[in-house]
Amino acid sequence: MKTISIHFILLLSGIVSFGQITTTKIAPKSKNPTKPYDSLKNFVGKDVNQYLGQELYLKGKPESLREYGYEDFTTDYTQSRIGDKSVIYKCCDGYNSKYIDLAEKYFKVLEIIPHPKAKEDDLLYGKKSFLKLKEKESNDIVYYEYDSDYEHSFPFVVVGYYIILKKRFLNREFITRGKNWISSEPMTELTTGREVTFAPGTKWKCIDITVEEKYFTLSLILENDLGEKIPLSVDNTNNTYWVFTKEEADKYKTKFGAEDWNRILTGKVRIGFTEEMTILSWGEPQKINKSSYGNQWIYDDQYLYFENGKLKSFN
Repeated sequence: MKTISIHFILLLSGIVSFGQITTTKIAPKSKNPTKPYDSLKNFVGKDVNQYLGQELYLKGKPESLREYGYEDFTTDYTQSRIGDKSVIYKCCDGYNSKYIDLAEKYFKVLEIIPHPKAKEDDLLYGKKSFLKLKEKESNDIVYYEYDSDYEHSFPFVVVGYYIILKKRFLNREFITRGKNWISSEPMTELTTGREVTFAPGTKWKCIDITVEEKYFTLSLILENDLGEKIPLSVDNTNNTYWVFTKEEADKYKTKFGAEDWNRILTGKVRIGFTEEMTILSWGEPQKINKSSYGNQWIYDDQYLYFENGKLKSFN
């Protein structure tokens, strides 16, 4: 009888436990859902949450700018930095952070923090936020004020983006147009400093991707058959005003023929050129005047006239 009573009690307690109703909390919908990092972009604009968990490398600066340090870094994002040296990263002279304290270091993004003044002034601060960063070697915490509108002021290279660039460009070949994409000064060889003269159609191979130390831009290092090395900014790799990938060059050479392809590489046009060929040679026109009998393309003081998509005349 005792055994039956014990079994009944155990059975009853099991029924009570199994039938107990509980309430489970459900988190509200996130206002800023985290998107996976798009490693084809170094600057992600308003999608700042893509930086969460990423490793960032802080580029150096030309020597002439180092005395001014870095802007937009602080150790306390809740306080105004103006006139308050104590909230700047480590020791600092004036408004900016010392160059030596930050340059060429790696940081992990721990948190994306909405700008604390955004609620007061959304127009001025709504597009800004703070990246909470941990420096790789020291584990020091620092905050960077991020503005989604200003790519030119973003001083980092995202390591994930750099890795993708290496996979994409390393050992890839380029055909140059013989134009200097760095400045009006002669292009110089990286290791010797000697002037490099390269003719249109010269072939170069990407042997590395690095931050070059003259302008501190992320660049491909190109090498020709003579062993000469020059930097090509990553931003210019898709700019056919200066270079084509070898795959593109081979495609156009087959499509247009060697003679016209050489004209394009040297920036020349001829009667009979298609609109596509003209754009490849001279770039997009500044203005197009359309009419029923054809189109007039304007380049500075040059006027080109097309009929049925073919160049008929030009001055």
